[in-house]
Amino acid sequence: MEQTFPLLGVTGEYHRLTTALQNRQSRIILGPAGSGKSALIGAALAHLPAPAPCGIILIPYSSNLHHLLIDLARALLRTGHSAFRKLACSGNDIEKWLSQQTSRHLKGILWTSLEADPRVIVLDGVSGASFPTYRFLQRLYFVKGMALLASARDPMSLGSLGRLFWDPREAIHLHPLNHADANRLFDLAVVRFGLGHLDIEEFRGKVVEAARGNPGQLIEMCKLASDPIYVTGKHIKFAPLRIDVLMKFI
Repeated sequence: MEQTFPLLGVTGEYHRLTTALQNRQSRIILGPAGSGKSALIGAALAHLPAPAPCGIILIPYSSNLHHLLIDLARALLRTGHSAFRKLACSGNDIEKWLSQQTSRHLKGILWTSLEADPRVIVLDGVSGASFPTYRFLQRLYFVKGMALLASARDPMSLGSLGRLFWDPREAIHLHPLNHADANRLFDLAVVRFGLGHLDIEEFRGKVVEAARGNPGQLIEMCKLASDPIYVTGKHIKFAPLRIDVLMKFI
């Protein structure tokens, strides 16, 4: 979701997530593409009281374990994780040092340093996690003071990480917006993308119906409507616009 839009319809989910982060409790956020998982995580991290953000490591999920280890090591070095810096002895050229490391060595020093000084690890967009990835994160998952926050489209998308997030009490499910919130978001998007001069009411009905409460799709349809290739006079050509949005969210 666009950062400029407020979170709608997820008050309970937001409070559950912020409470879990403050208490260092692991959670999984589930919802289809465009449901607002990344926006919810971003909002929760942005509003945590200091110094909580210092103990949170946000890294992109990678299905390649070695890439995941590199990203985690890089984040620890750049955020000044003293226990990891001491073990890594990376010097001033972090990237050169990272390029020389094996997965086995990285796993060892990551485990040791995070057991000594735990963090909250945030993995956004988990998809088809491998068994080796599960085994690496499993050890961290049970370290006192550690927490793992992940997001995925559905439980099946977790792959082997489903072995960690088996407890339904750890799941935060994102549901479609209700009709009122969908229309409110549409109005905000019209202003954000400057669509007021177009035939908005006809477009509104089609967008709200097609999005079915998915905020990401609703915003993307409004965003594309600001592109002249989808406009004739004051009429928005909905069919080609909708096809392009669906291709993006597959």
